[in-house]
Amino acid sequence: MRFVFYCMALCLSYMLPIISAYSQEQVSGRVTIHSDARLAVLVSKTHSYVRPIRPEPPKLMELPPPPPSIGTYTTSGGLVHHDQKTVYKGKGYRVQIYYGPSREKAMAARREFMRRFPGVRSYIEFESPAFRVKVGDYRSRTDADGMLREANSMFSPSMIVPEPQVEISNF
Repeated sequence: MRFVFYCMALCLSYMLPIISAYSQEQVSGRVTIHSDARLAVLVSKTHSYVRPIRPEPPKLMELPPPPPSIGTYTTSGGLVHHDQKTVYKGKGYRVQIYYGPSREKAMAARREFMRRFPGVRSYIEFESPAFRVKVGDYRSRTDADGMLREANSMFSPSMIVPEPQVEISNF
């Protein structure tokens, strides 16, 4: 029993300075941090790179479609009527008068065609590795057949090719 009493007294004598120091630190409330100076530089850099919060951009107003002009109306088949004149946009056909790798020959074929047929549209397309010169806008293959006969006499070989989008106007 004496031994236990001495052990407790010894533990208390060691614990008393620690307890008193702990209670004094809590009362003073001071903390000292020892850090590397480079840490402060790093913290200041991260604060300078923070993006400001941007307000949301204003929403765009949806405008109603423009009213059709006087004398204009559209049918369900895609025909737009302008005072008895028709425009068709959709699948159709063109006559191909040149196919080859030479841009100069394609331009020459187009110039010659435009000289002989000034009222007919012509188009140059490049699909690697060849240039194509196509002429006319036709709704059906039979409409393009007349141009094919005339083109075969000057530009050989010519052929009718389908097009995903042609525009035919009767103005």
